[in-house]
Amino acid sequence: MAGLRFAFLGTSAALPSAHRDTTSVLFDAPGSTVLVDCGGSPVQRLRRLGVDPCALTRVLITHLHADHAYGLPSLVQGLVLLGRREPLEIRCCPEHVAPLRALLEIFGLIGREDHFAVTLAPMPPVLGAGGAGGLALRMVPNDHGRMPNYALRLEWAGRAVVYSSDTRPSEAVTDLARGSQTLIHEATFPDRDIGRSGTHSSAADAGRVAARAGVDRLILTHVAAEYHDALPDLVEEARREFAGPVEVARELVWYAG
Repeated sequence: MAGLRFAFLGTSAALPSAHRDTTSVLFDAPGSTVLVDCGGSPVQRLRRLGVDPCALTRVLITHLHADHAYGLPSLVQGLVLLGRREPLEIRCCPEHVAPLRALLEIFGLIGREDHFAVTLAPMPPVLGAGGAGGLALRMVPNDHGRMPNYALRLEWAGRAVVYSSDTRPSEAVTDLARGSQTLIHEATFPDRDIGRSGTHSSAADAGRVAARAGVDRLILTHVAAEYHDALPDLVEEARREFAGPVEVARELVWYAG
């Protein structure tokens, strides 16, 4: 029987490298194919994964930093060219509905009668529930400094995956992850470089959140490009804080939820 699965279209922080694109995750369950964040070249990445881009049922944009949203016009344009007919719902923070609508309007991709309808709407409020077919969603604000941002919990048939998005260590994310099988947590840099930014987490931070939440496994993502050649060091740092399985996310590979 098919179940919840997910795949990373990209795993890098804001600057991609030759081998890793900016962070974006696809979640798939019977009746639901949800893209969370939209950097890079989403249509090309979906095709490389073997997914029909027109199969998307919903797009979620966690926040309005460019690496998480700049691929949205490319995605919508690609779906137009591929002949999509079904409406596409895009959800985001309430503060970001108008800017994302304006971005799509710049390229003439919204409000047109000659292709599918694109709707933008706020994500549900704190701990509100949203549905996408059989895939249940919960969202809570995380802690990304002055930038409004959401962490997400996606559940199907008793299985749960939590995605922190960009955040410094957050009790809200820890609480959201309790009882989940997988925590996908940003690890932008090693702990020694924590002073580079007050709005991101280190690999050690991610390990501590996973340990407090009691999850089964931890997957690190949103790794700054300068550390892409030192990924084992980030894994080892997280393992010093969390006893369960830890890895850096692999791109274009399916994970079981």
